[in-house]
Amino acid sequence: MCNVKESWRLVRRVIEDGDVVLEVLDARDPVDTRPEEVEKIAERLGKRLLVVLNKADLVDREVLEKWREYFQKLGMYTVYVSAKYRLGTRRLFVAIRALAPRIPATVVVVGYPNVGKSTIINYLKGRYVAPTSPKPGWTRGEQLVKAKSWLFVLDTPGIVKTPSTGDLALDVIRGLVDPATVDDPVPYAYALLKRVLAYNPSALKEAYGIDSDVDNALEEIGRTKRKLLKGGKVNIDVAARMVLKDWTEGKLKYMRLPPNV
Repeated sequence: MCNVKESWRLVRRVIEDGDVVLEVLDARDPVDTRPEEVEKIAERLGKRLLVVLNKADLVDREVLEKWREYFQKLGMYTVYVSAKYRLGTRRLFVAIRALAPRIPATVVVVGYPNVGKSTIINYLKGRYVAPTSPKPGWTRGEQLVKAKSWLFVLDTPGIVKTPSTGDLALDVIRGLVDPATVDDPVPYAYALLKRVLAYNPSALKEAYGIDSDVDNALEEIGRTKRKLLKGGKVNIDVAARMVLKDWTEGKLKYMRLPPNV
């Protein structure tokens, strides 16, 4: 619990230091990667908020447009990008400048783990002009970077952490589960696959070239990917960790539509 409290303390501090807050969501599932408390903090502190749907390369354009329309109807300026492949990132700069309450402006990036915050920060920094001195009270490594004549970027993301939700798939999607260190990956992988297949029945075919129901999916994935123990039995633990990692890296895909669409 202390870790969660510390996470939110740092998130608030990051937001306090920015003029424009980039709330980064996973475009595959904006609903369940949306930390609404970030929006409330930004509003209380009088900060401008920009919703950034990242990993847009994994989602159909028409679905992205529906999400953009959905958030903008809520009064939230929204762009979709793929920071990894530099898609739509020019729109990101345009949106930041449009929202900036002053020039030069300072941008901060906030969101759950694994939504691509660091990739967005690195893109915004580009070949930056020079770092400024760290602000008193910041932890080592935190600094403002002058990315453009009109833009500073806080080179530290606000990483949102929450207690376990009790929904294993949701914990994975929100980046609360580390595939490399979780004690038992199997229930998490099973829950994730169940959710993925509910939204995209072709996901296993697309990612692994197999047809399987969720009950036999880990066995089939492990056999196809040769994750075997001595004697030819599938190493379910290794297969499960691979599934969790594949979600994080975008190899497992599904798309959600906005509510009421």
